[in-house]
Amino acid sequence: MVVTSGSLPPVAGRYEVGVGNSVESISTSITADWSWYNKLLGIVSWNFKNNSVFQETAVLYRSGYYFGNAYFPIYLQNGVSTWATQLVPLMNKGLERNTMPLGIVDFGMGQRIIAFLFTMDPGQSWSVLEGGFTAKSPPSNGVLFGVTLEKAGSFCIGYDPNQVTDYDKQTSSILKGYAPNPSYTRTVEVAITSFAQFVQLFSGDKIDDTPCSGEKETVIQSSENVAPGDLEEIIANVVRRIRSF
Repeated sequence: MVVTSGSLPPVAGRYEVGVGNSVESISTSITADWSWYNKLLGIVSWNFKNNSVFQETAVLYRSGYYFGNAYFPIYLQNGVSTWATQLVPLMNKGLERNTMPLGIVDFGMGQRIIAFLFTMDPGQSWSVLEGGFTAKSPPSNGVLFGVTLEKAGSFCIGYDPNQVTDYDKQTSSILKGYAPNPSYTRTVEVAITSFAQFVQLFSGDKIDDTPCSGEKETVIQSSENVAPGDLEEIIANVVRRIRSF
């Protein structure tokens, strides 16, 4: 299942570190690179590995924005992704079928976005496909940023309708985002390292900690990704903080 999002134009003036196929890693032991899966069709393979003895979670920044922040309403509505309700190591269903959950990324000062969360067991290797690139416009400036669990809870999450219309224009499709918009949803919120720059593609996206007006909680999650994991994540975060002193 190819996640299509790379066709968005790069955002100018943003964080630029990664060179070529390499991905810089900041505040995480997870490393990654990308390779062409089908250059003619513009599909790349993102290849991750957790080099730590702890479970870790990261988000991927490339081509000027965070992977998953573009078109998440369509991913959720059409079965490409689900909301993460805990930090669980990614299941390996095979390169063509792998996908990852979405969650809230907190940059502080009230700045939050939705993005894909890559949670991996110690020593785990894992890959996923992404489309929308070209030979002249491949992934650029890739950076992995480590994140830590803040909380799991319910949030009122709304999306900018331009996300859907923009996707349909680029892909010549008539797909829809999830409804209702906004929806009161249970998911996780993670804190990102202070080295990461806040980038939000669609200004109409909104995340609130209070219930949506007149809405009941909606949980969109695949049962295949439910497994213990949050306790190990919290312990690992505590150990890393102790070692940093």
